[in-house]
Amino acid sequence: MPNKRVLVIDEESAFTRFLQDDLEQRAISVACVYSPGDENGATAFAPNVIVADKNMLTDRTTGLLRTFDRVERKLPLVLMTGTDMKLPHSSAASVKAANSQIVATIPKPFAPDVLAQLVERYAEDSQKTILDSEYINALIASDRLLDNLVVEFQSKHALTDGSIVGYEALSRLKTRRAISPATIFSASTEMSLEIEATLNVVDQVLKLTDMMGDWRKIVPVSFNCSAILLTQAKFVDALCARLQNASNLSGSIIMEITEENRIANIKVVAEICHMLSQYGLAVSIDDYGTGHSNLDRIAEIPFAELKLDKEIFWAFCNDRVPITVLGSIIDFCHSRGAKTVVEGVETPFHLEKARLLGADQGQGFYWGRAVPPQYLVKNWRGY
Repeated sequence: MPNKRVLVIDEESAFTRFLQDDLEQRAISVACVYSPGDENGATAFAPNVIVADKNMLTDRTTGLLRTFDRVERKLPLVLMTGTDMKLPHSSAASVKAANSQIVATIPKPFAPDVLAQLVERYAEDSQKTILDSEYINALIASDRLLDNLVVEFQSKHALTDGSIVGYEALSRLKTRRAISPATIFSASTEMSLEIEATLNVVDQVLKLTDMMGDWRKIVPVSFNCSAILLTQAKFVDALCARLQNASNLSGSIIMEITEENRIANIKVVAEICHMLSQYGLAVSIDDYGTGHSNLDRIAEIPFAELKLDKEIFWAFCNDRVPITVLGSIIDFCHSRGAKTVVEGVETPFHLEKARLLGADQGQGFYWGRAVPPQYLVKNWRGY
């Protein structure tokens, strides 16, 4: 399928994060080059237009531009500038050396629709399909996957009054925010990488809960963990050590079990969950309604929360799934004393439907996107 792919060469900032999210919503794929080593991923991304901050055009990025010129036709280059529209001498030399075609110059910051219009005008649709897995493999090959992972937090809300009742830690690739963790950590990714990345998220969650306690913002914070990871002794031992060193968790940390397409021994998973609960860790079943999840399969797990996947919730909103199906799941959870969370609440209509189901909590863009931890607590440390 033809598509537009934009490579952004810039420093990481709130502006570039917002730019990525906005363009992806417009069906324009975005990858970024922030640091040395990101070039391998950029090459695998195979952009059809480049957007670069004039101050980032150095000898290093010149080499990247030349690489694209050898592989494809000369790619259109949009320059981002500050208030000074003049190109520094070093940048001008780099552009000339790379034989790049500057098609527009725009001051920064700018509204994403300005760039979207330029992309529509100058970027030719590519017939080549680029898989997200190819980009991930390029980062792994250059040892840049873990360095590019960051943790952001999305709020969870009570459906009764909209109050914040928790946060979920979400792994994001700085350079390609649209790629889901399920793609990042798949069967093709080494287990050691997934273990290290998940433990890093756990560390960030523990720090956030500790600092929120200092600021008296005490709500549970959750992290995602694949079911297959709970069958790995190395990971379980490291997680137990962290929980043991933490004080007075008592349900302030929630582990959301994701299953995806990798089948784990559910009895082993249940046993590990019972053991982890002794440290005060609560368990949640994530993305229920996808993969191999069913009530019989998860009945042995001591979960305190179940999250309805947004796809099955949206199917209910579009009258493709009867209310009795989701209602029975919610009734089952309530009979066990577990809360239910509806994912994918993005509009007032979704909120109304989630309340109609009788679920306890909701999560989604209706209340906002995930944010870095420094947005939640002052003087954030360790990020």
